[in-house]
Amino acid sequence: MLDWIYPPVCASCGEPGYRVCESCRAKIKFIRGEGCLICGGPISKGNSICNECRLRPPNYSAVRSLAVYEGVVRDCIHALKYDNNRGLGEYFAELLGKLFAKTDWQVDFIMPVPLSSKRLAKRGYNQAACIAKPLASYLGIPYHPFGIQHLRDTPSQVGLSAEARRQNVKEAFAAIPEIVVEKRVLVVDDVMTTGATLEACAAVLRAAGASVVYGLTLARSGDHALNID
Repeated sequence: MLDWIYPPVCASCGEPGYRVCESCRAKIKFIRGEGCLICGGPISKGNSICNECRLRPPNYSAVRSLAVYEGVVRDCIHALKYDNNRGLGEYFAELLGKLFAKTDWQVDFIMPVPLSSKRLAKRGYNQAACIAKPLASYLGIPYHPFGIQHLRDTPSQVGLSAEARRQNVKEAFAAIPEIVVEKRVLVVDDVMTTGATLEACAAVLRAAGASVVYGLTLARSGDHALNID
């Protein structure tokens, strides 16, 4: 109904009547093929796990991403994140749901990576929640936004090295044991670059008693993506 009253425009090119027009959707570089069984990133020939996950095993069991963070998808995430275009979360829910269906993951509920209270107050909404909630509805899996708390405001991760990203989010999150203990959790975020944020969330979830943690993101940085079409 709202789309009829206030017709959407393509988040990338501005064509009216679409959240993402057919032409722009055709330009999305979806991530395909086999990557690291854990982080989903590039692997060397003959291996199933990347060097990073082998040397520094993460607390999450697996992470998958839908598309490369560039072009149309980057425009969409910017529109979702900064222009209050929350309907894009609903648009991508089906695509993320189909990606989830290709896994063998069994989860008890879905939760978004939380924003700090300061950033949430400034923006007015959590862009990860705009993705996670419609995804949970599409999959018929309970949505639980309160299992992880963001304890302190952290500087933007943009431009930071992998180690700086890890330090930036160190001790920034906490999980609530009463909610997550012995639960299988799917954590949703907009973009994965080095995986530092998802790892920080997974670490506190596991420490609070979650039995397994998975991650799903709308996009992945091009430097860490592979097998695109």
